[in-house]
Amino acid sequence: MTYGIIADIHSNLQALEGVLSVLQRRGVEGYLCLGDVVGYGPRPNECCELVRELDAPGVLGNHDEAVLNPGTENWFNAYAAAAVLWTRALLTEENADFLRSLDEQKVIGDLTLVHGALDDPWGYITEPYEATTTFELMSTPVCLVGHSHFAEWYELNANSTRARHVTATGDRTLTLADGVRYIVNPGSVGQPRDRDSRASCAIYDEEARTIEIIRTPYNIKACQQDMLEKGLPPALAYRLMFGA
Repeated sequence: MTYGIIADIHSNLQALEGVLSVLQRRGVEGYLCLGDVVGYGPRPNECCELVRELDAPGVLGNHDEAVLNPGTENWFNAYAAAAVLWTRALLTEENADFLRSLDEQKVIGDLTLVHGALDDPWGYITEPYEATTTFELMSTPVCLVGHSHFAEWYELNANSTRARHVTATGDRTLTLADGVRYIVNPGSVGQPRDRDSRASCAIYDEEARTIEIIRTPYNIKACQQDMLEKGLPPALAYRLMFGA
């Protein structure tokens, strides 16, 4: 089985359509979604509907949760909170029900899915020491995470107490080794922050035991224009150009 892995779409329809086009051309047989379908961007309903059509097992992201629960936007910065309020007012009940149906964690075969970390679904894993608790809690060889918007992975072998951190610059393939556990972030579809503005996703090949991270160009200017026309904070639109 091959899976397309998507995370942190953030209502960016152009980016989502771009990565799905690539994943479909590559012939993936299923999809996994690591949360934050909504937030920041201008097309929350369209993105929810596309993900629903994929019938993809998925988990809840912190922006998804904030849109569903008034008051939680107070934990966000002003720009993100404004986008949450805008999204909440626009989201259809059907799409809100879809987000409500998502669990915080999910196990699919050899994979554990969570948006942030296993000890805190909204916690960030950005350094090896932050990966420690998730490695301790994992019941599968691989944990797939999102949230940081960085394409990267952490690996920990049975003889080590400190994880190795690998930044996935451009397209990169990880071959899963016996006796090693992995925490893998496929990067963000809709708002990369690793200084590469291209949409990011991954393909997990269950038989070959590989995870391939893929970057895909998309029409950033069209998304930016859509955001500005809808009155979303300009700073959220401008950052897309720089992958920041």
